[in-house]
Amino acid sequence: GQRVDRRADIWAFGCVLYELFSGRKPFEGETISDVLAAVIRAEPEWTVIPETTPPSIQKLIRRCLIKDPKQRLRDIGEARIAIEETISGTEIVGPGFSPTDADPAKAGTGATTSPLRRILPWAGMIVFAVVAAILAVAYISRAPKPQPVIRFAVPPPENTSFTTFGSFLSLSPNGQEVAFVTQSDPHAPFGLWVRALDSLTARQIEGSNGASEPFWSPDGRYIGFFANGELKKVALSGGPPLTLCPAGGGSASWNRDGTILFSDKGNLYRVPDAGGTPTLLLAPDKARHKADFWAPQFLPDGRHFIFDIVGQAGGNTIDAGSLGSKEITRLVQTGSNALYAEPGQLLYLQGSTLMARPFDAKSLRFTGQAVPVAENVGEVGGGLGYFSVSPSGVLAYQAVPSVTNDQMAWFNRDGKELGTLGPPGIYADPAISPDGEKLAVEVGEQGKRDNWVYDLKRGTGSRLTFNPADDMNPTWSPDGKRILFTSTRKGPRDVYEKASNGLGTTQLVYASKQASSVNDVSPDGRYAIYDTGGGGQVNLWVLPLAGERKPFAFVQGNFTAANAQFSPNGRYVAYTSNETGRSEVYVQTFPKHLGKWQISTAGGVDPVWGHDGKELYYLDLKNEMMAARVSTSSSAFQAGIPKQLFQAHIMPTSYWRSNYVVSPDGKRFLMLLPAEKFAPPRITVVVNWPALLKKP
Repeated sequence: GQRVDRRADIWAFGCVLYELFSGRKPFEGETISDVLAAVIRAEPEWTVIPETTPPSIQKLIRRCLIKDPKQRLRDIGEARIAIEETISGTEIVGPGFSPTDADPAKAGTGATTSPLRRILPWAGMIVFAVVAAILAVAYISRAPKPQPVIRFAVPPPENTSFTTFGSFLSLSPNGQEVAFVTQSDPHAPFGLWVRALDSLTARQIEGSNGASEPFWSPDGRYIGFFANGELKKVALSGGPPLTLCPAGGGSASWNRDGTILFSDKGNLYRVPDAGGTPTLLLAPDKARHKADFWAPQFLPDGRHFIFDIVGQAGGNTIDAGSLGSKEITRLVQTGSNALYAEPGQLLYLQGSTLMARPFDAKSLRFTGQAVPVAENVGEVGGGLGYFSVSPSGVLAYQAVPSVTNDQMAWFNRDGKELGTLGPPGIYADPAISPDGEKLAVEVGEQGKRDNWVYDLKRGTGSRLTFNPADDMNPTWSPDGKRILFTSTRKGPRDVYEKASNGLGTTQLVYASKQASSVNDVSPDGRYAIYDTGGGGQVNLWVLPLAGERKPFAFVQGNFTAANAQFSPNGRYVAYTSNETGRSEVYVQTFPKHLGKWQISTAGGVDPVWGHDGKELYYLDLKNEMMAARVSTSSSAFQAGIPKQLFQAHIMPTSYWRSNYVVSPDGKRFLMLLPAEKFAPPRITVVVNWPALLKKP
């Protein structure tokens, strides 16, 4: 309770000086209370100060640690003088620092001090020590206040939307920034953005057109990504992206030793973060089962990693491997990839629920049961979940893309609605039969779709496929007797066919090595055209439907080309491509590349031929239905200036094929309209998510 002055600092200086020479603290104890008691009652153990310590320094330490503040140095400057004179070899002299009063053991009797004045300082120090001890014990024993869980949404930048193709978001190691991929329209190149979580805006990474599957360097200075058939990295501080190696697109992880582990075409490779030739690390046994290795992530030791095995007969699994071994350890069967996060948790999806399960990264064993931490989390086909986690306790995820019912409705060329077809539902990829009397369409949510056939005169529909796999992209044969489609029945999207009347069995047409989507069949029935690829690189291929059925490339490059449709006479193919950086509609001769023409003038997608081959329809980037007069019968293709017909309101989708068809007479358009308001998805950020693991 007494007034504190500079002599308290002199005493603290003495404690430090004592520890410097002795290697131990002058006052010790098991608890704070014991230390405070030693300060009040005990003397430092002077014998631990080395005998080689100059006597003047020993006296200085004793003078600083005298319990009675009146007997300490009057000013810290005296200590500086004592040290300097010791170094110079001169004897310490000066007021208040005589050999007798420097050592309390040899101090003489001098002036007398009243007993009361000698007791009061000690009494005050005892009272202070007791109060300090009580406060210290109370502070230490009190329960720490739990940190709150904070949630907030991150919307996409203006005039863009989050892509739902592949792993599109990634949190920085410190959890302060999130990288994500967006598109300005469903067919535009992907673009990479970074947003600090304490900012209201994001910045786009220059030179990142076509980017997908971003991932961070361990120090947070670089972002890696796939684009245009290459694995790249870019510095956040600025500068153009640097190419590391060729890679068709997959997912990747970066360890502190400068190794990048990535998946490509179902295999796992490693490459130095400075770039070079990739080294094959692990490959599935294709002879035993059809499967792909996917979504690797390094564990904390930088050598072990986890990854996803996709396409197995028994379903997807999460496994573990090591950079120095070919052995694989099975961890758990689930429908998504997994991410390791502190404090010792493995995060993965069960359905649409994000689970966290205690996991020992050293022994590669689970140590407890899974606990749900987020609901309604989305995932793309192949098991890539829309979630990311940082070591600092931040979680980010996107909800399941809003699946809204749509309505099939007829419109005339002026945009007037004429009627509807079928009940509201989840529809995609409509295809009208050659005679214009039936409509094939896929029905259901992604991963659970089936193909249906509707009678356009009666307005009734019947289910064509019944397999629990994902059946999609129904396409008519020229005679209308068969329907080709793609299905995940054996892993990747293979091509099948079935009689359009629903009778008979389903036949395998072509076993693809990667996901394929049938676009159209040529009028003579000899070829099917399909798109395949991922991220910002989707190419068009042609499959001969007779003979060896060996596909050949039709439009190939480091861009997206899709929505292919044969002209009625089979001499041309219309398609969408973003090879210039903006989606446009093109026409190219078939099967040989003898000519190429751009049809759209200000952006366009989803071309559809008129049944007589005299018009080509498409949607511009403002969702307006456009029509261009064309001539396919002459020796040279000709196209007129596109004209707007009406404002369309087609259901927003990431499907590659058109969501509308045209009647044979060109007077009516059947379109898939949203039956309810479409809510664009956002990223949800959860700060301090590990608190969700604690029981209430």
